[in-house]
Formats: sequence, structure tokens, C-alpha cells
Amino acid sequence: MAKNRKVSFFQKYFCCGTSNDIQEPKTTLNTYIITTTIIEYLKSNKKDPKLYSMQLLDGFYQDKAKKIKTLHPPKDLMFSETLTKITLFSCPICFRYFNFILSSSCCANYICHICAFEFQRPNCHFCQNESCTYQDADLNTQKIYTDSQGMQLYALQLQKN
Repeated sequence: MAKNRKVSFFQKYFCCGTSNDIQEPKTTLNTYIITTTIIEYLKSNKKDPKLYSMQLLDGFYQDKAKKIKTLHPPKDLMFSETLTKITLFSCPICFRYFNFILSSSCCANYICHICAFEFQRPNCHFCQNESCTYQDADLNTQKIYTDSQGMQLYALQLQKN
């Protein structure tokens, strides 16, 4: 008599295990996913919108401190608590997913617009470089900061589609 054993997601995709043995991880694929805008975030969290304003200079939106340089105005920024087809990029600071994300000029780590605004300081958030600026990340590449194999596979599948 065969024992019905369950194997982990890692074992299924990287080791042993058959389709009958699989215990899939709990993902958000079949649940309602809330995607919101940065404007809605500011309203719901009672943030002062003036602190998150950028000026259009030379075809780029820039903040007052000139540390953020982006083609995407705050009204176009969408984020979600989970990975979706719209929000492919993850911020390693707030652990949210975004449709557009910034990259540090010194060490090329991602940071979302919200975190870049909220934690403005003269040094890079990651490597402490003093002359760091944040620019739009390359949309053709995607860094995956999570260590969950399920989220990594899901992100790679979304990226291929």
C-alpha cells in the first residue's frame, strides 16, 4: 500500500517528487489582489502629498533634493502587497511590489519611490555611498529579493509572459 506523502515545493521543482506528491505553497494566485496607487496610499496613511512631490525638469521628474530622477510621475505608480502581472518589481525595504521601481546609481539595488521619498538621506540606503542618486531601473531585467522559491518561480513566469 503506497503511502500518500507530501513533498515541499523545493523538492518538487529542484529535487525529487512527482505531481501526485506535491503540496503547493499558498500563493495569492486565486485570491483577490489589491493594487493601489501612490496617491491612494498617501490619502489612506494621512501623509502630506507635498513631501512626495516632484518637478518636471529636462523631461524627468525630480525631487527637491535631486536624488530621484524618473520618467514616471507619482500618479502613474502602482503597488501591491503581492506579486502581480502589473507589479513585477519588489522593494527590499518595504517588501511591496511596484510597476516602476528605482535603482541606486552606486550599487544598482532597487528601492521604491515611496521609500526613497520617506527615507531621504545623503547616503545610499544600501552601500552608504555619499553621491548616490536613484534612477529608473531597467525594465528588461528584474531582481528578485525574496528567498521563497514559489515567489521566484512565479516572478520568472510573469517575466516570460
